[in-house]
Amino acid sequence: MMTTISETTVWQRNLASVIRSGLIDRAEVVELRGLHAVVGIYKDGSYSAPLAKYSERRRAEDAVAIVHRLAEPAALVEAN
Repeated sequence: MMTTISETTVWQRNLASVIRSGLIDRAEVVELRGLHAVVGIYKDGSYSAPLAKYSERRRAEDAVAIVHRLAEPAALVEAN
């Protein structure tokens, strides 16, 4: 089951904003104490603190996919 953009949380919007700003390169899922955590990856390759933890990897991957979709630059108004 895919999560939709309308089901985003504050941390997802904030992480997408930080990715767009260039401070963080991307979001990834890492395993942390038996849970699947969503973390930001800085430009130097280091990890941020976990932003969310899930028991199911699929849910964590869905959350990361939404962050990446939110981080994509929107179409420019001039392009219309």
